[in-house]
Amino acid sequence: MTHSIQPLRAERFLLCALEYMEPFRGTYIYNAIVRDYREKTDQEDAGYGQWLKQLLEFLQINYNLKGSRILDLGCGTGELTVRMRCLGYGAYGLDVHEKHLRLAKILAMENGSSEEMFILNDLNSNKLPFADTELDIITMFSVLEHLDDSTLNWLLPELKRICRGVVYVLVPNRLKPVDDHTGLRFVPWMPRWLAAGYLKIRSKKHGYFISQGGDWDVYYRSFFRIVSLFRRHGFVLDFPSDEVIYPPLDKAPPITRIGKHLKIGSRNIFIGIPLPWRTMMRLGYPKQAFYPYLNLIFIPQGGR
Repeated sequence: MTHSIQPLRAERFLLCALEYMEPFRGTYIYNAIVRDYREKTDQEDAGYGQWLKQLLEFLQINYNLKGSRILDLGCGTGELTVRMRCLGYGAYGLDVHEKHLRLAKILAMENGSSEEMFILNDLNSNKLPFADTELDIITMFSVLEHLDDSTLNWLLPELKRICRGVVYVLVPNRLKPVDDHTGLRFVPWMPRWLAAGYLKIRSKKHGYFISQGGDWDVYYRSFFRIVSLFRRHGFVLDFPSDEVIYPPLDKAPPITRIGKHLKIGSRNIFIGIPLPWRTMMRLGYPKQAFYPYLNLIFIPQGGR
């Protein structure tokens, strides 16, 4: 297996992706997603290639994984799935968003892979199209926050059924004061009903358009709530080493205080409140619970 890092070929993909996003130009989400396209296809260096290489090697070595079959669940437009293929892994992408998968298939073909590596999931089926213990790694990159509890109640048992190795989850921490999807402050802290109402009264610039139906489909959960959901369905928690998390801690340090930096004259002043994180750690919070993006490994019991 070759694990060299090569730039993705993405000329046609980017043209089609920008055309797809054109109706949303001028919004926060347009800028965020277009930047994401460029970063994940190497047009702007964000370190995704090196991170994925290190992460997948870490998972294979530390969990004694013999195979290389990966399911990228909620793969979206497929940049990371294709990158995993280019690293030599047998990666497949699964998503419910047909328009996103059309873009993903364009990227796959540009990089010498079959468009069949991407699979449209049946919204009416509570079963994943994979055999028992077929997969070594399942990745969920910024996906968990888009799934409600009723979906997780059938999905997590399915992940346990098809996974013989590990499930890797990357999800925004609810402690983070700024919402990644709209750029609005304090949305992650709000009850979901309040967040949905708040978004309706904000300007179009902060609109949310990326779900299948165009509605607010974000469900922020605490660290312990996420762990509880997985444990209930037969998974045990582990953490990757700090060297293979994304984003790295030097770019996204732990959340130990809530507030804002202001520049007054030549001085930078922080206005806000500190979190009692030391006390919280003594009460059982792991240090990883304070990272702005939770990097979590879930192992199906009996599957390690």
